[in-house]
Amino acid sequence: MGRSRSSQSLPLFQSLPWNAQIGRVFQSIGTPFFHEELIDLMKITVETDAFWIIRYSGEAAPDVVFTRGVSPHTERVYSRQCAPIDPFSARWRNLREAGIFTLGRLRANDPTCTSYSEIFLRAAGMDDELGIILPINADNCFAIFLERKHGLFSDNDVRILETLYPAIDGCCRSHLRWLFDDVKSTENSPTAPALPRPTAIFDHAGHHVYSDASWIKAAHRFPALKQQAAKLAVGGGAESRLDDWVLRAERLTPDFPLAPNGTILILERVTIALPNKANNTFDAFSKFTRRERDVLRLVLRGKINADISAELGIGLGSIRNIKLRLYRKSGVSSESELVAKLITFESSL
Repeated sequence: MGRSRSSQSLPLFQSLPWNAQIGRVFQSIGTPFFHEELIDLMKITVETDAFWIIRYSGEAAPDVVFTRGVSPHTERVYSRQCAPIDPFSARWRNLREAGIFTLGRLRANDPTCTSYSEIFLRAAGMDDELGIILPINADNCFAIFLERKHGLFSDNDVRILETLYPAIDGCCRSHLRWLFDDVKSTENSPTAPALPRPTAIFDHAGHHVYSDASWIKAAHRFPALKQQAAKLAVGGGAESRLDDWVLRAERLTPDFPLAPNGTILILERVTIALPNKANNTFDAFSKFTRRERDVLRLVLRGKINADISAELGIGLGSIRNIKLRLYRKSGVSSESELVAKLITFESSL
């Protein structure tokens, strides 16, 4: 089993390096560096050799969102052999319980945990694992895993993390809310009416992950909304009609933490388009949102994703999502086709 090791005592939270690091976590909320800073905080709080961040849902297979110190071989072993018998996933699926759990605690109550431990810990080259379960909603959660090569996580390690848990949970909720608001804001059309547009995110298996208040109200008004949304999320469709409303779907990228390879869905009222009095140049771009035009302008200037991210201050995942929408709205399937079709209009953007 290995020997038990105790981490630093609670006065750790009063140290200057620790407080400086949690300050960096706060500053990174809503940026692509959030997970890196959060893991750095975990590392100076409790001695750890490897980290995972995994999204669990009630039914779908776990989604690995982030790792550090984990080999590709270990990730393959987890995905192919261990995900179906992951005891942390099973506990969430059965109990929906937040908190901090050691592998030893789970092993005492779950006989399948022994098989998981033998396969996974051997492949990872670790002695022990600890999970921090952070709920997103009733069905979904994020789990941060700390792994140790030599020795077990102690009761004192658990107490320290339990003290820190409210801060971790608050930071993660703020970050996820920012991600949702960011991807939602890229859909706002400058000509759209100033009315709430119900918006939700579903994972690749068709399970609801995140939504705004207007989506919840819309779900009460349209009993078929949940089923239609799940169908679009799984089937990859572009839109569906609900009375005088249209439900539009856009696929998310594999690195979007809220729902890798999931779908953002927006419910919009169908309106009659006003006659377009502008010229053909305006016609070419009127279908794009303000954010899409910003990205398109830089694409037409030959900028790569990293440069676009730096200039506009948005994440690389958001840029990829915006490009996918640009392709669909322009009737093309690649960036080269997009440039060829619209390069003559660049000066009008």
